[in-house]
This record gives sequence, structure tokens and C-alpha cells, in this order.
Amino acid sequence: MRDRYLRGVLPRQPTARQVDVLAAFVSAGGSVSDAAEAVGIRPSTAKRHLADLRARSGLTTEQLIYRGRAEGWLVVTTLEPGRQ
Repeated sequence: MRDRYLRGVLPRQPTARQVDVLAAFVSAGGSVSDAAEAVGIRPSTAKRHLADLRARSGLTTEQLIYRGRAEGWLVVTTLEPGRQ
């Protein structure tokens, strides 16, 4: 057992990779395959990251996006002001 981690228990905070996949998903207009390509992983891995985020938070993908943007932990460069 590693510090603060129990087998089978998800940590409360999303990993940086999961946040990257979610940001790529938003930037790709909701396309899992395009998000996976942008991040350099397989689509099935991207789906798993998104599913883990939903399971961890109890929110839908749309709710995760809204919450992440509102709380500032989800930054999507294509949506930032002043960006064309």
C-alpha cells in the first residue's frame, strides 16, 4: 500500500492526465477519438479516463466540464478569452 492509497479506492482529486483528456475532449468538440489523438493515447484509454472521472465525482461529463471551468481546474485553451 502506497501512502494515502488503498487498493480499489479512487483518490478524490482527478489526475493530471484525466484533466488533460477532459480538456482535449472539450477542445475536440466532444469527440473521444479526436481527444485521444490530441493527447496521444488510444480512444479506449480516453473513454476509461472519462469514465473514471464520472465515477469518482458522480457527475455527468457535461457537469464535470461546467464544474471544472467554474472552479478553474479545467483550462481549455481554445475557449479562453482572446484566443482565436
